Amino acid sequence: MREVAGHETSLRGTGADTARPRLPSGLIWRPRLVEAIDAGVRGTATVISAGAGWGKTALAASWSTARSPAGPIAWLTLNDAHNDPAVFWSDVIRAMATAGVVLPGNPPAAGDLGFQRWIGIGAASLSRTLVVVLDDVHKLVGPQVLDELGGFLRRAPARLRFVLSGRHATGLALHQLRVAGHLTEIGAVDLGFRVDEATELLTRLDRRMPVEQLAATVRQVEGWPVGLRLRLQVDGRSRPDRTAESYLVDEVLSGQPDAHQRFLLHTSVPDRICGALADALTGRQDGQRMLEQLARENVFVEPVGTGHWFRYHRTFRSALRHRLRVIEPDSAARLHQLTARWHAVAGDTLPAITHAAAAADWQLVAELVVRRGLPLFATADSADFVELLDRIPPERLSDSAEIAVCAALLAYHRGDLPGMARPLGVARAARAAVGPHPVEAIDAAVNLIESTTLVRWRGDMPRLLEMSTGLIDDIATVTEDLGGDLVRYRTLALANKAVAMLWMGRLDHADRYLWAASANARSAGLPLVAVSILGHLGLLAYFRGSVREAEEHATAAMDIARRIDTELRPGTASARLTRALIESERGRDIEAEEELRRALQISGEIPEAAIAVVAALVHARLLTDRGDLAGARTALRQAWAEARPGLVSPLLAGLTELAESEIDLAAGRPDAVVARYGDGRRLSPAEQVCLARACLADRRSAEAGTLLGLAGAGADRISAVRAWVLIALTADAQGHGGQAGEALQRALTLAEPERIRRPFQHLDGPKVLALAGRQQWLAEPRNAAGETVLAEITGELPVVPPAVLPLSERELEVLQYLPTMLTAGEIAENLTISVNTVKAHMRSIYRKLGAGRRREAVVAARQLGLL
Repeated sequence: MREVAGHETSLRGTGADTARPRLPSGLIWRPRLVEAIDAGVRGTATVISAGAGWGKTALAASWSTARSPAGPIAWLTLNDAHNDPAVFWSDVIRAMATAGVVLPGNPPAAGDLGFQRWIGIGAASLSRTLVVVLDDVHKLVGPQVLDELGGFLRRAPARLRFVLSGRHATGLALHQLRVAGHLTEIGAVDLGFRVDEATELLTRLDRRMPVEQLAATVRQVEGWPVGLRLRLQVDGRSRPDRTAESYLVDEVLSGQPDAHQRFLLHTSVPDRICGALADALTGRQDGQRMLEQLARENVFVEPVGTGHWFRYHRTFRSALRHRLRVIEPDSAARLHQLTARWHAVAGDTLPAITHAAAAADWQLVAELVVRRGLPLFATADSADFVELLDRIPPERLSDSAEIAVCAALLAYHRGDLPGMARPLGVARAARAAVGPHPVEAIDAAVNLIESTTLVRWRGDMPRLLEMSTGLIDDIATVTEDLGGDLVRYRTLALANKAVAMLWMGRLDHADRYLWAASANARSAGLPLVAVSILGHLGLLAYFRGSVREAEEHATAAMDIARRIDTELRPGTASARLTRALIESERGRDIEAEEELRRALQISGEIPEAAIAVVAALVHARLLTDRGDLAGARTALRQAWAEARPGLVSPLLAGLTELAESEIDLAAGRPDAVVARYGDGRRLSPAEQVCLARACLADRRSAEAGTLLGLAGAGADRISAVRAWVLIALTADAQGHGGQAGEALQRALTLAEPERIRRPFQHLDGPKVLALAGRQQWLAEPRNAAGETVLAEITGELPVVPPAVLPLSERELEVLQYLPTMLTAGEIAENLTISVNTVKAHMRSIYRKLGAGRRREAVVAARQLGLL
């Protein structure tokens, strides 16, 4: 580099600002950003681009101050005059000269085509890399200067680097540099303050604040440096103030054309905006183009995701809304109404109701609730939905049928089921006053609410079946355009009908309707309904005797609930109770009690009547198994006392009789069971087993055998296992050891896939244990059916050593005889060896298999595949 005179005669400048700006007081040194520029100047260009107040100039100035000893850095602050190419290039040369860099030779006139070529040739001869910082690059809007600068960047010599800082650089063609990897871009996301940087700023301001509160403040201003500083300067607390908003109005909004200002004000009402919604709010036809332009120019507008939605910076949006209230006080409500109707048409129900409430248009709120909002009660948005309904002034709750429906929903949410009657009556009276009319959404809504809450919650299943069937028919005749919400209304009615059929004992029909309701709920976007329906499918599967299928449904239900964070909602109670029944059937009473406790907890103070009785049945079973027969009877009686007279459920009545029969048998009262079931009526498999137990207690073995044979051959796996255990015990008592063993093996084979344990534990447990011990002794080699159950019953599940010593050929021969009833002498005779040799081999086998006796050795050998 060298000084050369004579340039001034050919340069036409503006008295340009080529001095590096003074660093602001209290500047926070941000190493990560300085390092980003260091990395950027290894390439051709670095662009620092963000809106007002993001610290672009301060960053570039602090970097250039820190890095200037490493090489020359020229600084040029641009203004409107630099849209003249001659002025721009002349001032670039002046900035270089200010930095101590004078290019060799005499330059042509600044406007000549050869001027840029002269700069390029001169810069190529520099001994050290020169960085040119162009601040406020957004001031360049002239097509010619933008084209020339873009072309020069693409052909820039190796010794010349550029840092471009401004609110945007949209006019420059930088695509080739970006693709080639020669462009570094630093945006608002990078410039935003992080908590550690905010902590340093707080210290510089001599303020104190808990780190959690400071982090919340950083989130509130979205890292915006000026907004953060202004917030913290107020009094050290993160309270909102108008200072930052005034800054944005002055620095951002006021600098926009009038048409852009109106656009920004009118589109600030929704939290998110898209082109079509912007058109609806402004009456324009170019909303998408405007939003994309504002985002490109960093006017505190940014795209959301990969779609066509945008959002305004939180502080900017607040400033715009405040400005709108000041200059157009009547516009906000109108814009909220327009937004609500647009979202309703788009199928976005909750945002539609939210904006209607913001407009205080309570009739519109109610109409949206009736036409589209009821399914929100069965979604994860229910809390937000109820909060919106709660905004309706109490004195307005009887204004119309639609608003009365909202009042009924609020009463339901409070648990005030009797309080729902009055608003539903108001709604029905208002509809009756209209005179004869076709079915409309309001009529379907009133019926759906009444059937889902009052009727289903009371447990009047015949009435629920009647109402839901009629409602499904009525929904098919609704002519209003409800979009996808019509499907949701039908899904809710279908779910009610399926539940009614289940509790009425029409299991085959219930199965079909529950599956249909489950499929509809998933496709209609009602995951909570799907959770409830899957839970009821689990209960149905259990009542049919399939533990494994019940578990699959309950697991699917809880998986959905877990994904949408609704595990503690009442809709999961049916799945929880299914799990409790499964755990009980598998002999895991502690786990069953925990699932029961959770089901009761999430069901609330006023649970659904049918669910409350199922919970009582689970509780009574656990108490019966524990021997607390009085407590079991009390649990059943109390549940029905609280449910009556509303609960009408043949299935639950039958299950309660079955539970009472179990208690009677445990109390030694088989006569009560015979009186209950001995009237010749058709019995379920579970009832057949229960009556058979009573017959066995009365020594009526033939009758019991017939009943057990029927139950053992049925599809109800739980009852079949119980039946075969009883058959085994009966045969054993009669001295038929072979038949007993075969029957127990049948029970074990059926129980193993479902992991059923309870029958083996509670149907005369000591005798089952003794019989199981013999069965484990006599089981056929390689017959693994029921082996795990058998080992759990006997309590002998030996731990196989991690490294088992290999058995010799003779030991393997002896091992094959161990599962038999042959003595050591008889084994010796078969193998034609001495009895002492057989005993020696047996001791060696026990040692190598880690067994203490013959039976343990057999079990261990089977686990290792040696038998």
